[in-house]
Amino acid sequence: MTAETPSSKGDGRAGDQPRYMQIVGELKRQIESEQLEVGSLLPSESELRERFSVSRHTVREALRTLRDEGFIESRQGAGSRIKRATRPVYTHAIGTVAELLQYATDATYSIDKSSVVIADAELEKKIGCAIGSRWLRVEGFRFLKDETVPLCWTEVFILSEYSGVGVLIGRQNGTIYSFIENMYDVRVEQVDQSLFAVTMPPAAADGLTVDRASQSIVLRRVYRLADGTVPLVAVNYHVPDRLTLNWTLHRISS
Repeated sequence: MTAETPSSKGDGRAGDQPRYMQIVGELKRQIESEQLEVGSLLPSESELRERFSVSRHTVREALRTLRDEGFIESRQGAGSRIKRATRPVYTHAIGTVAELLQYATDATYSIDKSSVVIADAELEKKIGCAIGSRWLRVEGFRFLKDETVPLCWTEVFILSEYSGVGVLIGRQNGTIYSFIENMYDVRVEQVDQSLFAVTMPPAAADGLTVDRASQSIVLRRVYRLADGTVPLVAVNYHVPDRLTLNWTLHRISS
């Protein structure tokens, strides 16, 4: 059986993904479907270049990503040998705001609990809000499709003026920011993303099956409307070796 290959050619972008990530996706599908068997050698760099009509640099970026995710192991002079990833690894390529927001649609959100909180100094530091402001706080785990191990633990903070969307979370398909846009006739114009490390919160550690003293990688996303209002902040706690982020930066002509 011949696997379907990405339709785009060359090293440009297509389908809103960098070319090397399209190749990664295709090779991962073949590994997961056992068209490429665990323990066997991956096709050589030259074979991959010819097959996908790309440069050596693009192939090497794809192989680097597969190694980072645990799908292959490479030895100099011996090629790349296939090994299945031992646990879920989330890989997210970011080049546009649309791709950034795609993160929220890639995983389902299973709510554990929710409450109304009034911001104190600790919350001000966590999400950058004004002390005394009111927020709906929702917490739970995100799961990738068909996975039983959580991807991450997520705290979502919704400004009280927009907290009516709380009745939709976990009950309807869609993203929280899109619920806010549709219910209140507003539009998210900017997303500020921060990446940093903190000790894993106890609730997160227990669900992610890691030690409570372990470190987490935090992805914090602050959603802003055109007038600067922040209706939503999402704080996602990840196990470091279960997350890969790829940024593609494009130079803008002056």
